[in-house]
Amino acid sequence: MKFSISRFLALCILPFSTLTVNAVPPRVPPLVEPVTQEYLTGKIVWADVLSTEPNTTARFYGALFGWSSRTLAGDSGKYTVLSNETGPVVGIARGPDRKDGRPSSRWVPFFSHRSLNAAENAVASEGGRVLAGATAFPLRGTQLIAMDAEGAIFGLMDSSVGDPADGKAIEGSLFWANLFSESPDEAARFYRSVAGLDARSQGGASHVLVASGADRASISPIDVETSVTPTWVPFFLVTDLDRKIKIGIRLGAKLVVKPRTLNDGMRVVILVDSLGGVFALAQPSEK
Repeated sequence: MKFSISRFLALCILPFSTLTVNAVPPRVPPLVEPVTQEYLTGKIVWADVLSTEPNTTARFYGALFGWSSRTLAGDSGKYTVLSNETGPVVGIARGPDRKDGRPSSRWVPFFSHRSLNAAENAVASEGGRVLAGATAFPLRGTQLIAMDAEGAIFGLMDSSVGDPADGKAIEGSLFWANLFSESPDEAARFYRSVAGLDARSQGGASHVLVASGADRASISPIDVETSVTPTWVPFFLVTDLDRKIKIGIRLGAKLVVKPRTLNDGMRVVILVDSLGGVFALAQPSEK
Protein backbone atom coordinates (compact mmCIF):
# COMPACT_ATOMS: atom_id res chain seq x y z
CA MET A 1 0.00 0.00 0.00
CA LYS A 2 1.67 3.21 -1.16
CA PHE A 3 0.90 6.53 0.54
CA SER A 4 1.96 9.65 -1.39
CA ILE A 5 3.11 12.70 0.54
CA SER A 6 1.90 14.95 -2.25
CA ARG A 7 -1.65 13.75 -1.72
CA PHE A 8 -1.53 14.72 1.94
CA LEU A 9 0.50 17.93 1.83
CA ALA A 10 -2.60 20.12 1.68
CA LEU A 11 -3.66 18.67 5.02
CA CYS A 12 -0.48 19.40 6.88
CA ILE A 13 -1.29 22.82 8.33
CA LEU A 14 -3.63 22.94 11.29
CA PRO A 15 -6.58 25.26 10.65
CA PHE A 16 -5.72 27.31 13.72
CA SER A 17 -2.02 27.60 12.87
CA THR A 18 -2.64 30.47 10.46
CA LEU A 19 -4.48 32.71 12.89
CA THR A 20 -4.83 36.42 12.21
CA VAL A 21 -3.59 38.84 14.85
CA ASN A 22 -6.95 39.23 16.57
CA ALA A 23 -8.23 35.69 16.06
CA VAL A 24 -9.08 33.65 19.15
CA PRO A 25 -7.60 30.12 18.99
CA PRO A 26 -9.23 27.11 20.64
CA ARG A 27 -8.36 26.85 24.35
CA VAL A 28 -6.55 23.55 24.06
CA PRO A 29 -5.71 21.89 27.40
CA PRO A 30 -2.21 22.15 28.89
CA LEU A 31 0.14 19.21 28.47
CA VAL A 32 0.37 18.67 32.22
CA GLU A 33 -1.56 19.66 35.33
CA PRO A 34 -0.49 21.01 37.75
CA VAL A 35 2.28 23.18 36.30
CA THR A 36 5.75 21.61 36.67
CA GLN A 37 8.01 23.72 34.41
CA GLU A 38 10.02 20.53 33.89
CA TYR A 39 11.02 19.84 30.30
CA LEU A 40 12.29 16.83 28.35
CA THR A 41 13.64 18.15 25.08
CA GLY A 42 13.15 15.68 22.24
CA LYS A 43 10.37 13.72 23.91
CA ILE A 44 7.18 13.14 21.93
CA VAL A 45 4.68 15.07 24.02
CA TRP A 46 1.65 15.20 21.74
CA ALA A 47 0.22 14.10 18.39
CA ASP A 48 -2.49 15.46 16.13
CA VAL A 49 -4.53 13.77 13.44
CA LEU A 50 -5.20 16.00 10.46
CA SER A 51 -8.49 14.69 9.10
CA THR A 52 -11.00 15.70 6.45
CA GLU A 53 -13.67 14.04 8.61
CA PRO A 54 -12.83 14.79 12.27
CA ASN A 55 -16.01 13.20 13.63
CA THR A 56 -15.27 9.95 11.79
CA THR A 57 -11.70 9.98 13.07
CA ALA A 58 -12.85 10.66 16.64
CA ARG A 59 -15.30 7.76 16.49
CA PHE A 60 -12.66 5.40 15.12
CA TYR A 61 -10.01 6.07 17.76
CA GLY A 62 -12.57 6.48 20.52
CA ALA A 63 -13.93 3.01 19.80
CA LEU A 64 -10.46 1.49 19.36
CA PHE A 65 -8.95 2.82 22.59
CA GLY A 66 -11.97 3.75 24.69
CA TRP A 67 -11.05 7.44 24.55
CA SER A 68 -13.55 10.19 25.29
CA SER A 69 -13.76 13.23 23.01
CA ARG A 70 -14.33 16.94 23.56
CA THR A 71 -14.63 19.46 20.74
CA LEU A 72 -13.31 22.99 21.26
CA ALA A 73 -14.15 26.00 19.11
CA GLY A 74 -12.06 28.98 18.04
CA ASP A 75 -12.22 31.67 15.38
CA SER A 76 -10.36 29.41 12.96
CA GLY A 77 -12.49 26.30 13.45
CA LYS A 78 -12.99 23.34 15.73
CA TYR A 79 -10.43 21.12 17.42
CA THR A 80 -11.22 17.80 19.09
CA VAL A 81 -9.28 16.48 22.08
CA LEU A 82 -9.29 12.74 22.81
CA SER A 83 -8.58 11.70 26.40
CA ASN A 84 -8.07 8.59 28.50
CA GLU A 85 -8.45 8.31 32.26
CA THR A 86 -5.20 10.19 32.87
CA GLY A 87 -6.06 13.17 30.66
CA PRO A 88 -5.69 14.39 27.05
CA VAL A 89 -3.81 12.06 24.70
CA VAL A 90 -4.13 13.35 21.11
CA GLY A 91 -5.97 15.99 19.10
CA ILE A 92 -7.89 16.09 15.83
CA ALA A 93 -7.93 19.08 13.51
CA ARG A 94 -9.72 19.46 10.21
CA GLY A 95 -7.64 19.86 7.09
CA PRO A 96 -8.72 21.14 3.66
CA ASP A 97 -10.54 18.69 1.40
CA ARG A 98 -8.48 16.82 -1.15
CA LYS A 99 -8.82 17.84 -4.77
CA ASP A 100 -10.24 14.43 -5.66
CA GLY A 101 -12.80 14.68 -2.85
CA ARG A 102 -11.61 11.52 -1.09
CA PRO A 103 -11.39 11.52 2.73
CA SER A 104 -7.92 11.56 4.29
CA SER A 105 -6.15 11.60 7.64
CA ARG A 106 -2.54 11.90 8.72
CA TRP A 107 -0.71 11.69 12.06
CA VAL A 108 1.72 14.42 13.14
CA PRO A 109 3.91 13.83 16.25
CA PHE A 110 5.11 16.81 18.31
CA PHE A 111 8.54 16.83 19.94
CA SER A 112 9.37 19.00 22.95
CA HIS A 113 11.61 21.94 22.03
CA ARG A 114 12.49 25.09 23.99
CA SER A 115 13.63 27.35 21.14
CA LEU A 116 11.20 27.33 18.23
CA ASN A 117 12.71 30.36 16.51
CA ALA A 118 16.05 28.57 16.29
CA ALA A 119 14.27 25.43 15.14
CA GLU A 120 12.56 27.30 12.30
CA ASN A 121 15.94 28.50 11.05
CA ALA A 122 17.38 24.99 11.34
CA VAL A 123 14.50 23.49 9.34
CA ALA A 124 15.26 25.83 6.44
CA SER A 125 19.02 25.36 6.60
CA GLU A 126 18.64 21.56 6.62
CA GLY A 127 16.43 21.47 3.54
CA GLY A 128 13.03 21.27 5.21
CA ARG A 129 10.09 23.63 5.14
CA VAL A 130 8.08 25.31 7.89
CA LEU A 131 4.39 24.74 7.14
CA ALA A 132 2.93 26.58 10.13
CA GLY A 133 5.24 28.95 12.00
CA ALA A 134 5.49 29.28 15.76
CA THR A 135 1.99 30.02 17.07
CA ALA A 136 0.97 30.56 20.71
CA PHE A 137 -2.11 28.94 22.25
CA PRO A 138 -3.67 29.74 25.64
CA LEU A 139 -2.77 27.15 28.30
CA ARG A 140 -0.79 24.96 25.87
CA GLY A 141 2.23 27.00 24.80
CA THR A 142 3.77 27.56 21.37
CA GLN A 143 4.02 25.11 18.51
CA LEU A 144 5.07 24.85 14.89
CA ILE A 145 4.59 22.30 12.12
CA ALA A 146 7.28 21.52 9.57
CA MET A 147 8.22 19.16 6.78
CA ASP A 148 11.64 17.51 6.79
CA ALA A 149 13.91 17.24 3.76
CA GLU A 150 12.13 14.08 2.56
CA GLY A 151 8.60 15.38 3.07
CA ALA A 152 7.70 13.78 6.42
CA ILE A 153 5.56 16.04 8.61
CA PHE A 154 6.33 16.68 12.30
CA GLY A 155 5.69 19.28 14.97
CA LEU A 156 7.69 20.99 17.72
CA MET A 157 6.08 22.25 20.91
CA ASP A 158 7.30 24.55 23.67
CA SER A 159 4.87 23.88 26.50
CA SER A 160 4.03 26.78 28.80
CA VAL A 161 3.57 24.46 31.80
CA GLY A 162 6.12 21.66 31.37
CA ASP A 163 6.24 18.29 29.63
CA PRO A 164 4.65 14.98 30.65
CA ALA A 165 7.07 13.10 32.88
CA ASP A 166 8.67 9.86 31.79
CA GLY A 167 7.04 6.89 33.43
CA LYS A 168 5.17 3.66 32.88
CA ALA A 169 2.78 3.94 29.94
CA ILE A 170 -0.80 2.72 30.19
CA GLU A 171 -3.22 1.25 27.64
CA GLY A 172 -3.60 3.60 24.69
CA SER A 173 -0.63 5.79 25.62
CA LEU A 174 1.38 7.42 22.84
CA PHE A 175 4.91 6.33 23.73
CA TRP A 176 6.92 6.18 20.52
CA ALA A 177 7.09 7.18 16.85
CA ASN A 178 9.03 5.77 13.94
CA LEU A 179 10.10 7.67 10.86
CA PHE A 180 10.04 5.63 7.67
CA SER A 181 12.77 7.19 5.56
CA GLU A 182 14.39 6.72 2.18
CA SER A 183 17.66 8.14 3.57
CA PRO A 184 17.86 7.27 7.30
CA ASP A 185 21.37 8.66 7.83
CA GLU A 186 20.43 12.02 6.34
CA ALA A 187 17.17 12.03 8.30
CA ALA A 188 19.11 11.40 11.52
CA ARG A 189 21.30 14.43 10.80
CA PHE A 190 18.21 16.56 10.08
CA TYR A 191 16.53 15.76 13.40
CA ARG A 192 19.76 16.20 15.34
CA SER A 193 20.07 19.73 13.97
CA VAL A 194 16.39 20.66 14.20
CA ALA A 195 15.08 18.83 17.26
CA GLY A 196 18.18 18.01 19.31
CA LEU A 197 17.78 14.25 18.85
CA ASP A 198 21.00 12.23 18.82
CA ALA A 199 21.09 9.06 16.72
CA ARG A 200 22.31 5.64 17.85
CA SER A 201 22.79 3.09 15.09
CA GLN A 202 20.78 -0.12 15.39
CA GLY A 203 22.69 -1.85 12.63
CA GLY A 204 22.01 -1.52 8.95
CA ALA A 205 20.26 1.76 8.22
CA SER A 206 18.09 1.92 11.35
CA HIS A 207 18.58 4.44 14.16
CA VAL A 208 17.20 5.11 17.62
CA LEU A 209 16.80 8.81 18.45
CA VAL A 210 17.91 9.81 21.94
CA ALA A 211 17.30 12.97 23.98
CA SER A 212 17.02 14.00 27.64
CA GLY A 213 18.56 10.74 28.78
CA ALA A 214 16.14 8.35 27.08
CA ASP A 215 15.27 6.72 23.77
CA ARG A 216 12.51 8.82 22.15
CA ALA A 217 11.87 7.62 18.59
CA SER A 218 13.40 5.69 15.72
CA ILE A 219 14.18 5.86 12.02
CA SER A 220 13.76 2.86 9.72
CA PRO A 221 14.44 2.45 6.01
CA ILE A 222 11.42 2.06 3.78
CA ASP A 223 11.20 -1.48 2.45
CA VAL A 224 8.91 -3.47 0.19
CA GLU A 225 6.69 -4.55 3.08
CA THR A 226 6.04 -1.10 4.52
CA SER A 227 5.81 0.56 1.09
CA VAL A 228 5.07 4.05 2.39
CA THR A 229 6.49 7.40 1.40
CA PRO A 230 8.52 9.14 4.15
CA THR A 231 6.22 9.57 7.13
CA TRP A 232 6.13 9.53 10.93
CA VAL A 233 4.07 6.71 12.45
CA PRO A 234 2.93 6.99 16.11
CA PHE A 235 2.99 3.91 18.36
CA PHE A 236 0.30 3.30 20.98
CA LEU A 237 0.63 0.84 23.86
CA VAL A 238 -1.88 -2.02 24.11
CA THR A 239 -2.15 -5.02 26.41
CA ASP A 240 -3.88 -7.37 23.95
CA LEU A 241 -2.58 -6.80 20.43
CA ASP A 242 -4.65 -9.46 18.70
CA ARG A 243 -7.87 -8.13 20.20
CA LYS A 244 -7.06 -4.55 19.18
CA ILE A 245 -6.27 -5.65 15.64
CA LYS A 246 -9.68 -7.33 15.38
CA ILE A 247 -11.41 -4.22 16.73
CA GLY A 248 -9.48 -1.97 14.36
CA ILE A 249 -10.33 -4.06 11.31
CA ARG A 250 -13.97 -4.17 12.35
CA LEU A 251 -13.88 -0.35 12.50
CA GLY A 252 -12.43 -0.13 8.99
CA ALA A 253 -8.66 -0.31 9.54
CA LYS A 254 -6.34 -2.31 7.28
CA LEU A 255 -2.99 -3.95 7.93
CA VAL A 256 0.10 -2.24 6.51
CA VAL A 257 2.64 -4.48 8.27
CA LYS A 258 1.54 -7.77 9.81
CA PRO A 259 2.20 -8.42 13.52
CA ARG A 260 5.84 -9.12 14.27
CA THR A 261 7.92 -9.71 17.40
CA LEU A 262 10.95 -7.50 18.02
CA ASN A 263 14.19 -8.56 19.68
CA ASP A 264 12.99 -7.35 23.09
CA GLY A 265 9.82 -9.43 22.83
CA MET A 266 7.51 -6.53 22.02
CA ARG A 267 4.85 -7.35 19.41
CA VAL A 268 3.98 -4.60 16.96
CA VAL A 269 1.64 -4.08 14.04
CA ILE A 270 1.19 -1.16 11.65
CA LEU A 271 -2.28 -0.27 10.40
CA VAL A 272 -4.01 2.40 8.37
CA ASP A 273 -7.20 3.83 9.85
CA SER A 274 -10.52 4.14 8.06
CA LEU A 275 -9.47 7.44 6.43
CA GLY A 276 -5.86 6.62 5.60
CA GLY A 277 -3.90 7.63 8.71
CA VAL A 278 -0.99 5.25 9.42
CA PHE A 279 -0.44 4.24 13.07
CA ALA A 280 1.03 1.36 15.06
CA LEU A 281 0.05 -0.73 18.06
CA ALA A 282 2.63 -2.29 20.39
CA GLN A 283 2.26 -4.93 23.11
CA PRO A 284 5.23 -5.18 25.51
CA SER A 285 6.77 -8.51 26.39
CA GLU A 286 5.30 -10.14 29.49
CA LYS A 287 8.78 -11.04 30.76
